[in-house]
Amino acid sequence: MVLVHGTLVAFALAVLGKAVQVQLVDQTKWEKAAADQQVRTLDVVPLRGRILDANGITLVESRELIRFGVDPRALDSTKRYGDARVVLRRELTTLGVKPALIRRSLDESVKWVGIPGLFAPSDVEMLQQLRAVRSERVLLRNVSAPAGIRRIIGAVNSEQQPQSGLELELDPLLRGVHGRDEFLRDGRGDRLESPALERVSATQGHTITLSLNRSLQEIAERELALAMERTGASGGDVVMMDPRDGSVLALAGARNGQPSVSSTALTDPYEPGSVIKPFVMARLLDMKRAGLDEVVNTEGGQWMVARRVIDDEHKEASMTFRDVIRLSSNIGVVKFAQRLSPREQYEGLRDFGFGTLTGVPYPAESRGRLPVPGPKGTWTAQTPSALAMGYELSATPLQLASAYSTIANGGELLQPVFIREIHSADGTLLYQHKRRVLRRAISEETAREMRTILASVVDSGTAVAAGLETFDVAGKSGTARRSENGRYVVGGYNATFAAMFPAQAPQYVIVAKLLDPRSKIYGGVVSGVIVHNVLQAAQATRDASLDRRELARYAKPLPAPVVKPLSPQAIASATRDSARFDSLRAPIPEPAPPVAAAGRVVFALPMTVATSARDDAPAIAVPVPSVYGLNVRQAARTLHKAGFHVRVSKGIAGETRPAAGSTARAGSTVVLFAAP
Repeated sequence: MVLVHGTLVAFALAVLGKAVQVQLVDQTKWEKAAADQQVRTLDVVPLRGRILDANGITLVESRELIRFGVDPRALDSTKRYGDARVVLRRELTTLGVKPALIRRSLDESVKWVGIPGLFAPSDVEMLQQLRAVRSERVLLRNVSAPAGIRRIIGAVNSEQQPQSGLELELDPLLRGVHGRDEFLRDGRGDRLESPALERVSATQGHTITLSLNRSLQEIAERELALAMERTGASGGDVVMMDPRDGSVLALAGARNGQPSVSSTALTDPYEPGSVIKPFVMARLLDMKRAGLDEVVNTEGGQWMVARRVIDDEHKEASMTFRDVIRLSSNIGVVKFAQRLSPREQYEGLRDFGFGTLTGVPYPAESRGRLPVPGPKGTWTAQTPSALAMGYELSATPLQLASAYSTIANGGELLQPVFIREIHSADGTLLYQHKRRVLRRAISEETAREMRTILASVVDSGTAVAAGLETFDVAGKSGTARRSENGRYVVGGYNATFAAMFPAQAPQYVIVAKLLDPRSKIYGGVVSGVIVHNVLQAAQATRDASLDRRELARYAKPLPAPVVKPLSPQAIASATRDSARFDSLRAPIPEPAPPVAAAGRVVFALPMTVATSARDDAPAIAVPVPSVYGLNVRQAARTLHKAGFHVRVSKGIAGETRPAAGSTARAGSTVVLFAAP
């Protein structure tokens, strides 16, 4: 009896001791083990934020989809849905699943059936309630942007981790905040909700509105592709920028005949050539080291400096400051640049943003190259002349667009931007771009004078192909030899044209570049056509980021009607009919009053256009001077002096339209014909 009772007491003490250990000593351990069996915690990945273009059009967004499969052996009937087999058959049929796969999903001899495809959560809501169905949440990043914008935006992998571009640079804003979902599972594995469990919803990432304009991007990409096909170029870039606030509107790029895999307008610097000349000349003008009408000896088109022979395409004995830019004289710009010390020349180019990063949020942007003078620098005896002509430095198309925006906006270097606004998931505005001035590069007066000179480049200089009938365009062409691995490629050229539109108060700065054009190599010809076509298409687009009310102020006036002279046959025929002859002798009526400049442009209605004082000014008839015997440059000067705009076209040299001796309204355009 003692042994039996002692055994029972020992057993009771052991049970009591184990209970103490389980419930008191190891309480936390066993609570966790129970929770692991009964409670399941899921990490809820948030949707990445949307990315919109400047007009609010969605470029990138994340979507939640469902992938699921069926365990036929777990099919049973429920009080809520009835026979699970009936429900499964009906829902799979609604989703468009093939009949053979539906039969397989109902075959209890099959262990598992995966249903191919991804489905919207609302479409599979009832299926997810069945115990036989196991579902998985899948997040997809849907991109509906043009190729050029895709390269800027970058990409994410299957796990929504950013890999490149803005997706990588702005990931802290786009990725959102993860949530947590806790629920119970019963003995059969079915899900049970419990108010005692914590459930935290995921917060979607911020919505980012870019400065890029989808319509302009598509225009730029299309015109670049057409230009490459037309000229046989191996690649190229087009950058569009708003010089008023630094917004980057479009970035198109191609290499080897195909859209590039990266944004080459930001990553591929090159020697731009003559498009650098206006910045050197603007610095001289700003420092009062040169005058607009000052004449420089251009040596008849060939000159040697620092043991290097410099040639001009337009060979003249001398040129004015204006013509050095208009006709892109290498000799002229080098001689003017000699008035700057190496430090002044370096600082002048640096102040326009060359040799430094622009600051846009793009991981692989290149800073280009600008040689530094001084004992530790890389300058040689030929560097000053090379820099003046756009060699020995390299710049990206975006840096060029930023520099020309400085001339366009009155002399202030602005920070280029891609991001216009940032909104939280609930729509709260968190950030809005404001114009950011980095420095003043030149005075407002100098910038205005440079725009006037650059307008003459398009009007009667090296880039007539970029001109428009409706508005003045200012710009500069550049044709530079292309280098690879430190050596110039035989027959390889970069043809560039940088434009400002309209010339008087630019709303666009466009830089167009072609690599190795085969038909013609000159930037004003091949790249100027790209700018011309882009501007025409942009004016016809409703959402082109243009202030059309302001643009209407600068539309060109309509040219005076041209009266075609009678042929000798018509006069002889009219002589036989005195009545008809008398009618022909009647004085030609005066031209009708000029139509307001805004009448040349199509606008979206309703809208009103304020009439400026000059719109009401009376027309002044001016005789067209004769330019027979003059070369093109002299003829253009003569017509300009008479008060006309000049457009050069191929034809019989010396002829004009309207013809010499006839009258036309002052300020109208006269077509000057030159020999092909």
